[in-house]
Amino acid sequence: MALATDHARQVNVLRDNYAPIYFTSAPTPTRSLRQLPQGPKDFSGRTDHITAVESLTGDDGPGPHVIDLYGTPGVGKSALAVHMAHRLAGRFDEVQLYADLGEQNGEPPTAAQILQRFVADLDPATLSVPVGAQDLPQRYRSLLAGRRCLILLDNAQSADQVADLIPATATCLVIVTSRVPLSAIDGVLLHHLDLMSEAESLTLLAEVSQRHWPGTDDENAARTLVQQCGRLPLALRIAGALLKRKRHWTVGKLADVLTDERTRLAKLADGSLDVRGSFEISYRGLHEAEAHAFRVLSRLPLSRFEARHAGVFLQVPEARAEELLELLVDAQLVETSDGVHFRYHDLLKLFAREYCETTGDDPDGEHVARFLDVYTSDFLESYRSRLLDSQWSGVFPVAFPGHERRLSAPDELYIPQRLTPTEGTWSGARHAPWQGVAAEHRKVLVLGGAGTGKTVLADRICYEVAARHDGGRLDVAFTVPLRLRAGQPRPLERLIADSVGLRHDLEMSYETLELLLTERRTLIIFDGLDELSVRERDRAQVDVARFCVRYPRAEVVVFSRPGASVSGLVASGFAPHAIDAFAPGDVRTYLSQWARATHMLPSDAERLFTEVTSSPEVTDWLTTPLLLAQLAAVYERHGHLPHRLIDLYDSTYTLLFGGREEYRGISRSALRPEELGQIVCRLAYRFVIRPGGSPDMAGHEFAAALRRALRHTLPESYGSGLANELLALFSESDFPVRPAPATASDTEPRWTLVRDPFGQYLAARYIARYSREWEVVDTVRRRVMKAVRATGFVEGAVHTVRLLDERVPSAADQLVTALEHELGRTGDPDVRKSLEQILNKLRAAP
Repeated sequence: MALATDHARQVNVLRDNYAPIYFTSAPTPTRSLRQLPQGPKDFSGRTDHITAVESLTGDDGPGPHVIDLYGTPGVGKSALAVHMAHRLAGRFDEVQLYADLGEQNGEPPTAAQILQRFVADLDPATLSVPVGAQDLPQRYRSLLAGRRCLILLDNAQSADQVADLIPATATCLVIVTSRVPLSAIDGVLLHHLDLMSEAESLTLLAEVSQRHWPGTDDENAARTLVQQCGRLPLALRIAGALLKRKRHWTVGKLADVLTDERTRLAKLADGSLDVRGSFEISYRGLHEAEAHAFRVLSRLPLSRFEARHAGVFLQVPEARAEELLELLVDAQLVETSDGVHFRYHDLLKLFAREYCETTGDDPDGEHVARFLDVYTSDFLESYRSRLLDSQWSGVFPVAFPGHERRLSAPDELYIPQRLTPTEGTWSGARHAPWQGVAAEHRKVLVLGGAGTGKTVLADRICYEVAARHDGGRLDVAFTVPLRLRAGQPRPLERLIADSVGLRHDLEMSYETLELLLTERRTLIIFDGLDELSVRERDRAQVDVARFCVRYPRAEVVVFSRPGASVSGLVASGFAPHAIDAFAPGDVRTYLSQWARATHMLPSDAERLFTEVTSSPEVTDWLTTPLLLAQLAAVYERHGHLPHRLIDLYDSTYTLLFGGREEYRGISRSALRPEELGQIVCRLAYRFVIRPGGSPDMAGHEFAAALRRALRHTLPESYGSGLANELLALFSESDFPVRPAPATASDTEPRWTLVRDPFGQYLAARYIARYSREWEVVDTVRRRVMKAVRATGFVEGAVHTVRLLDERVPSAADQLVTALEHELGRTGDPDVRKSLEQILNKLRAAP
């Protein structure tokens, strides 16, 4: 009888089942305990995740370390897990086990099946003497007790599938990958794996495709490809494999192939790599109610949405919608970072929409139509109502010196403006109305000089869309002043909502704005690009171009002055057009309408036409709406056309601080217009007497000057609240004192005065009008000389004398004499030069 050994076996001989015959058998072949699959050679990125996972393995507490890497299908969980396992293998060098727990032949393996294989690997003897299923977990833990072991469990389906595969010893590390977080595993450390960054995505795409594009024509195409793949590693690997296999394709060619969203998922497949197949596994695990919500909500036209939106779209209570969304989040088919806002990954949305169409969940688009009605119809009705009741229509009094008149028709004084393509850039109809230009071009750049009516045209477009004067082609149009971004580069979406709130006192929710931009026929007008600093202007052009890409259905118009750099907009496809100057027929039409609106006698109206057409001095004033309006106002006030520039400035001042607010049917300040004008004049004077003629004031300095002006103007009602209100008003409106364009060196906001003679006129008005009667000449002389020494103040001094002549004629003569005396006594060559220019202009005046 042979001695029994570790390899002894009991056998049956000659039909004697009870005869114990022993023999020494050959050893069973050793099974591998180094089972980690080869990691991807082109693995890249994920540095933060690698650091985070390694930090989770550093705890020396009792029990094994169990880390669950979970995330959406195709996010690269397996690749990271294998990469981490190889990095950590040196610390767990005795045993390294691997099992794929995903579906195989339609069914995932059970925990017992994996345990049986692991136990056989650890103890090959069990191949001949199987261990009972109930004894497998205990035998498994016994075999790993005290050993340094790393176990990688890939594609786990549930916590139950994993629980028995976790050893009991603290010297073991278990890395699990799953689509849903397996929080039921005792002591598990969860780590969510999200999408790659754009930089990581570009690197992975380059590594897999073995192509490099920095500085080449393919660079932008590669960024587009990354966006089409949604920064999903599986999709990026497929795209890279396609580029590697099809060497004759450019990156742009593949991007073109993937442009059509209806076929993108079908194209993102290469051999065993298949984005749709990866998504299918998660989708098949949903119950019907969850699957229905997953399909239908993919049609919800918001990039991010809340449970209340989902409830409206699904026609279920909000609580039920939230429950369904949480189930979809658990399945990693919908994303959320705060539990309030939810979103689909771009490729998962395409997958869900495919199923939605296949199952016929919403064949007629009723869900979308109902949702649009709920979230946009009331807003649009309120917005249109406010536009139609604004300065373009309605009946309201307009105060003018000596009498009051009323405007009732929206077209009472408006002359339709026309646009012509700028020379050498775009073809198109010349002298076309805005409707024709907008119908031809989705993106339009409108250029016009000062006073050409850019802002009027922008507001007019909004009114005409609201009044359906565009033939109903558009649903809504918004004017957005870009100057509101000065020093505060807010997102353009936020700027649109803020502008609607400021201009129309309407709150626009983010969902309403997004729906208007993506589902409705919306025109956005960005006004005043030239009012930004050069750096801000460049940034704004980039942001506007990206805005157009983000919302391809929205139409966009940008207004700016000629000469301001607009190359970024032209390069991104904006069609540049110039505002036409008024033609002679426009001038006559405008003056005719003005005569009717002011109830001018026919004889006076005819005399006005005659003077206008026969006066070469006013020819230049007839080409722009603003100057033509001022000319008509001067004629109404004085009974003749302006003979002096100061008459035009007087009219402009009256419009700004007399009837302008009433004319537009709004009130923007608690101050009366004349009080506001006096404060602006005081501030203008503070600017022109700054030492060295520095054009800007620091924010704190301007605030102090504003408080002083308020104390002098309104000593009884002055308060810090009123000062803050005026600061906000000057920041948001087109007053002559305004925020200066910000620069990189600014540590605080700065303020400036308009850079034209009108700024000097305002300072002169303060000097001449707001000095005490009994010392007027001496006060005016001192103030004028202070400004002359600081900034030259030639035009301002001339305006001062003429304004003073209207108030106290004798004082004006005395001031001229005083200035002649100052010329004789000063030794400063700059001051002498300014005084000589002032006196020469006064002597030459009629």
